Amino acid sequence: RYFVSVIRTGSVGAAAEANFVTQPAVSLQLKKLETSVGQRLFVRRGRKLAPTAAGLALAARAEEIVAALDSLDAELRGLNQLEHGHLRMGNTDAASVYVLPEVYRAFHRSYPGVRIEITIGDTRHLLEELASARIELATVTLPVEGAGLTVRPIYREDLVAVAHPGHPLATKRRVRLQELAEEGIIAYPSGSTTRRMVDAVFAAHRGSVRARMEIASPEAMKRLAQAGLGVTILPRPVVATEIGRKALKVIAIEGVRFEREIGIVHRGADSLSPAGRVFLEMVEKKFGAQPRRVRERS
Repeated sequence: RYFVSVIRTGSVGAAAEANFVTQPAVSLQLKKLETSVGQRLFVRRGRKLAPTAAGLALAARAEEIVAALDSLDAELRGLNQLEHGHLRMGNTDAASVYVLPEVYRAFHRSYPGVRIEITIGDTRHLLEELASARIELATVTLPVEGAGLTVRPIYREDLVAVAHPGHPLATKRRVRLQELAEEGIIAYPSGSTTRRMVDAVFAAHRGSVRARMEIASPEAMKRLAQAGLGVTILPRPVVATEIGRKALKVIAIEGVRFEREIGIVHRGADSLSPAGRVFLEMVEKKFGAQPRRVRERS
């Protein structure tokens, strides 16, 4: 910058004044620059400094370099002030549709220049995306495992067993869990967090459930149940509309409640962009979420 100022003004004094520093400060930096390039950059002609051949060669690129630095500085300030940028996050289907829309709306209203890019997947896939830094925040089904993760539980939801109103179990006022186990269900994939939770409920009642089908998409599970192909267990918000218009019916199970917890996860404060930090603050404010560290299972 000092070199460019001297080129423009032909004077160390004028360059110092333009950059709000002393003349010795400019002279010192010019000497360091000449040492770095190994050639003299200026010769004195009367009261003015004139560029040498090396100085002219450097001057041809120096304006571009300073302009690029100014542009980078402006871009970084814009990122920090959320004038532009990207927020890359991942959500499960239910979290994206039923849990976070109000936060999305508030964030976009406050920071319209920041683009939100959302990856939809199951918890296992989203944790892999988080570990590889392809996303910076993930809204997933808890619990999760992994050293260095920070988790904020934000939402609890009931899961209900539903089926077509004409299904034999849907015609009963109440059914025993054993009847559902014998019937089998349209289930989340084996190994998924929600499937483990459902299996744990059956195991707690000394039973196990048979999966008639395994599907990762809650929307597909719902549609198959509507088509009369079996019973499925899904978050209540996912099937609320279909229950309301009687396309699906809730099956009341004696003495059993299915419930899961949703949380927002990241790899630590240092991994978050300015947009990510602000979004997380909005989530904390809306849900009263408190962070907790995840320790690697021994």
